[in-house]
Amino acid sequence: MKIKSTDKHTKHGVLVGHCGVDSGQIMFADPCYVKDFRMEMDEEGGHFTADLKPDARGEYPFTYNGACSATCSDEQAGQLGHSTGVVMSSGWGDGCYPVYVKYGSDGRVASATIVFVGEDDDEY
Repeated sequence: MKIKSTDKHTKHGVLVGHCGVDSGQIMFADPCYVKDFRMEMDEEGGHFTADLKPDARGEYPFTYNGACSATCSDEQAGQLGHSTGVVMSSGWGDGCYPVYVKYGSDGRVASATIVFVGEDDDEY
C-alpha cells in the first residue's frame, strides 16, 4: 500500500480498514489456513463449548471451540493449532473495529493494531 499524503496518521498508524466481529473475538491467521479452521458442532447440531484446555505447548486446537476456550480463559487470548493463528477477545464484544498499520522506513508494514477499546471514542 502506498502511503498518500491524504492518509490520516494517528498514534496507532494509518487507518486501513475495519474488522467486523459477531462472536466477541477476533483471530489473526494466514488466509491460506482459514480452510483448515473447523466449526465443531455437538450432537444437536450447533452448540459450542469453551471448556478446552491448552495442550502441552500452551496451544488450543485450530477450531471454533479452541478459539472460544482461549478467549474465555484468564488471558482472554491464546495461540491456536501449531502456531496457525492467534485469537483474542474483542474488548467490547460484537462490533466493527478500526485496523491501523505502521510502515517501516522501507515502506513495508511493520505492525498492525486493532483498537477494541479506545481512550476517546471521537478518536476513531
